[in-house]
Amino acid sequence: MRKILLLIFMTIIFAGCSNESPLEVKTEKVLSSSDAVTVIHDGKISLSKEIKIFSPVSGNVTEKYIEDGSDVTEGQKLFKINDLETQSDFLQAKKELAQSKTALAKALVENDPAASELQISVEEKQALVQKFEDEASSGIIYTPKAGRLGAVVVPEGMPVTENETVLATVGNINPAVVNVELSEAESEILSASTDLKISLKFSDGETYPYAGTFKDGAIFFENPDELLMPGFSAQIEIGNLKISNGVLVPESAIRKDGAGDFVYINKNDEVAIKKILLGDKIGTYYIVKDGLTAEDSVIVDSSINLREGTPLKSK
Repeated sequence: MRKILLLIFMTIIFAGCSNESPLEVKTEKVLSSSDAVTVIHDGKISLSKEIKIFSPVSGNVTEKYIEDGSDVTEGQKLFKINDLETQSDFLQAKKELAQSKTALAKALVENDPAASELQISVEEKQALVQKFEDEASSGIIYTPKAGRLGAVVVPEGMPVTENETVLATVGNINPAVVNVELSEAESEILSASTDLKISLKFSDGETYPYAGTFKDGAIFFENPDELLMPGFSAQIEIGNLKISNGVLVPESAIRKDGAGDFVYINKNDEVAIKKILLGDKIGTYYIVKDGLTAEDSVIVDSSINLREGTPLKSK
């Protein structure tokens, strides 16, 4: 009798343990081609129609004629660069000229017959020094166009490498460009989308008063008050974006295992696993080519370990 009662008691306990309480999770509905999508990117402000000015020689920046961020005219002097090899030869030539002049002066005082030869030597060395001085003057770097100097400007004294070191950039302050990392697919979607709503937020959370436009793969903002300064960071929000095929899921919903990518979905208030085929990334979303429908809701709590069949309660 006691064995029977114990068996019944243990059965009741195990039965009670199998009734799991619903797990509260955060879910998001899959976005389809009929939904307007908003994506957010971090970007860096720069000049429009910006070009880079490279050093034509290897050497040192010996003089800087402009201030960072200043306006310049076409053909204005920017820097002077001394070619390292030429500069070494120049110093050696000046040293030899000084020695020759000293020897000539001594020969003239002593009425030395070698004075005439020393005079020729001095003239030759003066010509060589003049040649190096002329070459040094050709190390002046001029701006190729009028505009505003950008954020990249080398300091005086900095060593530079031929055709590698960017001395400065020059472009237009109005409009300004915000550079963001866009995938090829995202650029194509943005180009094909109409009535985009593009806004900018500064690092302090303040919203810029002018709306942006997407053109030729870049995001432009009118900048009449010069509030957008080259080199500063900004957050770009692109709204009313639409995709033509597939569905979108948040990056936070995607999981990986040995078999590939998958998501957890809420199916009839229980966890279900769906294998998915990912496409390109769009902001903080991914295009899902196969595995989901527009009716699915994915679980975005990436820190929670789930198993199929777990009862759910959406937040």
